[in-house]
Amino acid sequence: MSRHKVYKAISSYVIIAIIIIAIVAVVGVLLLTRHPSSSSVTSTTTPTTSSSVSPSSSGPVIVYVAGAYKAIFDYLAKQFEQQTGITVDVVPGGSFGLAAQIAKGQPVSVFVPVAYIQAVELEGNRDPGWAIAFISDQMAIIYSNYTTQSPYWNQLYSNYTMAMKTNESQYWYNFFYLLTTKFSLGISNPSSDPEGLYAYLILKMAGYLYANHSFDYFINLVNHNPNVVSAPTTADFVPDLATGKLDFTFSYVSYAISQHLEYLKLPPWLSFGYYPNETSWDSFFFYKITVNGQTLKIYGNPVYLYITIPVNASNEQGAIEFVEFIVDHVQELSMFGVTPITHPLLFYQNKSDVPSQILNLLNQGVLQYGGNFSAV
Repeated sequence: MSRHKVYKAISSYVIIAIIIIAIVAVVGVLLLTRHPSSSSVTSTTTPTTSSSVSPSSSGPVIVYVAGAYKAIFDYLAKQFEQQTGITVDVVPGGSFGLAAQIAKGQPVSVFVPVAYIQAVELEGNRDPGWAIAFISDQMAIIYSNYTTQSPYWNQLYSNYTMAMKTNESQYWYNFFYLLTTKFSLGISNPSSDPEGLYAYLILKMAGYLYANHSFDYFINLVNHNPNVVSAPTTADFVPDLATGKLDFTFSYVSYAISQHLEYLKLPPWLSFGYYPNETSWDSFFFYKITVNGQTLKIYGNPVYLYITIPVNASNEQGAIEFVEFIVDHVQELSMFGVTPITHPLLFYQNKSDVPSQILNLLNQGVLQYGGNFSAV
């Protein structure tokens, strides 16, 4: 073979080799583009949804709050977002009902039940074992201006004012008798909403005090009044109160103020406000509720608003920052008609369950120890 032919053959082989190398290089680039390295997957892949709840350090802070305090938490959420840039989603509802949703695995960062610390325990395996009581409130009987147009209003209000002035049993009996028989009345479901539970406890107290120690006297009158209606939460009654379709409901003073409704204040022994001399009296009365098939005997205690972080909370770090923010701004909340607790009360079952950031607040004297859950 001549040198020219050999050279030509070699040149052909070299060209073919270059083409093959170029093709391999292009394919390699395409594969790398479509399939990032494992470190890239960790930072960019969106987690898949599963039925189990896993803790997260990102996303909004989801706050499940007792419905009567939505206005307060809308205000706090706005302030917190402006200060930190972290979004807060406020989800209102009945405390017991919200606890049941948490137990079933619904994503939540912070839980704010009212009145009964048992709501924290109803979170099931997501019960964190601790909670902070940061404000107190009290029960009242809520109405609108439409109620004053009832033919029985003057009679009821006359007995109420005399009862508050003299504390004579006959006036109180007349008041509760008229309330439970002559007016339309909304009482929320006591198994989902503590306001309904308090309503029945108040009626039991009134029966014991003013109807010959008959605990169920006024409750029986309610049960036979066709104008008594029920709903999952007291918030469901507000539209009918505002339009005159409903005369009264039982709720918290702060809720009446936030909804621009009128209210009849109750004396310390009927209001479940934080009156130290009344706490043993409050706990003398109980009412049974059923949550998730479990029957609970709930004893009366002061109206506290609690805050805690469920196990496997979404955006746990944001949740802790939000709790710290609440504690730091608690005094501002008096504008809503509640009583801030200057040094909020930390309740826990085991100290080891409490996040270190919350324990630091206790050690610094910002919080005070309230006892275990049975102390409430």
